[in-house]
Amino acid sequence: MRHVFLGRALITGALASVGRIVGLLAALVPMSLIALPGAFADADKPYEVIEGKVDRATYLGWRTFNSACYICHGTDARGTSVAPDLVARVKDMSPREFADVVLTRYRIVLPAGSVTGDDQTDLRASMLDLVVKRERGELTMPAWGNDPNVKPHVMDIYSYLRARGDGVLGPGRPDQIER
Repeated sequence: MRHVFLGRALITGALASVGRIVGLLAALVPMSLIALPGAFADADKPYEVIEGKVDRATYLGWRTFNSACYICHGTDARGTSVAPDLVARVKDMSPREFADVVLTRYRIVLPAGSVTGDDQTDLRASMLDLVVKRERGELTMPAWGNDPNVKPHVMDIYSYLRARGDGVLGPGRPDQIER
């Protein structure tokens, strides 16, 4: 008699063959087709909002946004005189684009004609040198890639901003969905 372990159950005899087939089929089903607890069924909506309450990730995004980003972008992400409205802007951004901007990119503002040349790499290095030395220009968006309070929550911030941008979450502190 053959014995097959399937999960924690010991299956013997004829059921062993059925167990192997089920096991093989399960291995062939792409994970993207299986609804896991906490996973979002709609990849375009990285949040869950039910009656104005949000999932944990979206709540953490609100909390992180309000500890790091609100200073420039405003408490409800609608922008200020120094930073744009993220509610509108994030609607056109993929999660990857958003993470790239938040973690690594920043814009350098220099007076016109400050640095000239043909080699873009050298120009960028020269611009950075001027900014770092505080001789000219400014960095208008910090890169948050090294911030231990922001980096782990970048996609949470994205979830919060997408929910705001999609119009399913209003301004202010959201309540969490109780699970």
